Amino acid sequence: MLAVPTVPLVLCTALIALTLLISGIAKAKDPQSTVTGIQNLGLEKIAPTRAVSLILPWFEIALAAVLVLSPVRLPAVIASGLALVLMLFYTVVIARALATGRTGSCNCFGSESTAPVSRYTLFRNLALLAAAAGAHAAALAGGAGVLFTLLSLDASGWVWVIGAALIAATLDAVRRGDALGAKDERPEVILPEPVYDENGEEQYVRMPIPYAALYLENGRHTNLRALAKNQARMLVFVSATCAGCVKFLKTMASWQEHLPQVALHPVYSSLDSLQTSRNAGTLPEGLTPLIDRDAGARANFGNGVPLAVVLGADGLIAGGPVAGVEAVEALLTDIEEQFAEAARLAEEERQEQIRQAFAAGPSNTEGDHL
Repeated sequence: MLAVPTVPLVLCTALIALTLLISGIAKAKDPQSTVTGIQNLGLEKIAPTRAVSLILPWFEIALAAVLVLSPVRLPAVIASGLALVLMLFYTVVIARALATGRTGSCNCFGSESTAPVSRYTLFRNLALLAAAAGAHAAALAGGAGVLFTLLSLDASGWVWVIGAALIAATLDAVRRGDALGAKDERPEVILPEPVYDENGEEQYVRMPIPYAALYLENGRHTNLRALAKNQARMLVFVSATCAGCVKFLKTMASWQEHLPQVALHPVYSSLDSLQTSRNAGTLPEGLTPLIDRDAGARANFGNGVPLAVVLGADGLIAGGPVAGVEAVEALLTDIEEQFAEAARLAEEERQEQIRQAFAAGPSNTEGDHL
């Protein structure tokens, strides 16, 4: 029978196996979330995004399976050793991200975990690193997979397991209960009902621009409606540490050159975020940045960054909201094409007026001189 002092190590193995399984399944469901996490953490140079997003989820699932199901020592030793290396790598990556100010989400558990990297992320990884060390120690001591080890426990060993299970279940119940009672203080995003034309195609419904506060870098206060009073404007809500945002910010000035009819503004959630962007060299030159304190204005249009919305000078939303780099660039392309089409039609009308003037010939008074 397994001695009681070694049971905590088996619980460490169970924790690591469960973590790897949940993580692997979440990543497998949404490979793009892994790509985004790699970009947010600045690991593109050492981790080929496409290959990692396809291989890593199944690698984690395979490690979890071996840790649970291995009937003998050697596979458990290998799997726990690889899990220990993986947890060490994850911990170093998170520590590096905090040290360099990369606080965009690591997407460690796929698209379901979009919280920014923080000291709590590092603490979690340090705890998992310690658990992985315990799992490896258990395997080296002769333990098999979790399933076979549990089957070999005596009554005193099961006391440890049941106690740990009760603690975990209680904490999870508290977490879920708190989540149900939590109030979302952000304004509710109310979207209009779809409107369709006679061909069944959905029409874009223009909604009034909401009254929401924005601030200039010098602290001056304005609001969305006042901002668009004299000129159409496109607001792009960004984060200085979001990889997709950084990618778009680098091209934002060139988009402004292509679209002089619409003023483009990067909108940051705080002055610190704006300053981080300036220090990193990603603040677009020639554009006026705005500050959306606590993301209050952005909450009127949805969540996620980058997020873009076009404010019309007539007090109505003229485009968007759309989220994601590809969607924002597609919106800009669409606006550019609309202006080009309008210019083409105006030129055709001007040419038609010229042709009609020539076709009418000289006026009755032309050439009538004294």
